[in-house]
Amino acid sequence: MNRRNLLKSLGLGAISTVAFPAWANGWTTSSIPETPIADTDEMLSQLIDIIIPKTDTPGALELGVDKFVKAMIQTMHTEEDQKAFYEHLNMTNVHIKKLKGYDLNTLSENGQKEALIGLSESEDAEWKGFFQTLKRYTVQGYTGSEWYMTTINGYEMAPGYGHGCVDI
Repeated sequence: MNRRNLLKSLGLGAISTVAFPAWANGWTTSSIPETPIADTDEMLSQLIDIIIPKTDTPGALELGVDKFVKAMIQTMHTEEDQKAFYEHLNMTNVHIKKLKGYDLNTLSENGQKEALIGLSESEDAEWKGFFQTLKRYTVQGYTGSEWYMTTINGYEMAPGYGHGCVDI
């Protein structure tokens, strides 16, 4: 073995020892960050359904608002913002568990609404921004849907019908 390779190996060994993660030294199960359990699509659908649930009118999920929200996130945001949005979406259940002490699925309908209000009024600007983005796109997708535009707003594709041969 030549001296140059030996010095490289020793240098890299020393650097890797210094750069070793702090949590790996004396770690416990509580020191490892919690990993999300829920699938992001599933969590997105659940949150959208809580924001605009089905009543006597169709809910947001029935109108495909979840697809609209995903499309808006993918086209209107940078890769960094997309990553942050999906990380927050992935960690929503863990965050709500910290706020309320219960899993989102075990909360009642009113408890779920209160948990989302807690997200919207959060002191943490990142969580507040995440929820505002989700809510904005959910409402935009719902009010821009064909059902809402034709049924609620009374939108007509070509308003002002022409009536020919009318006495003036």
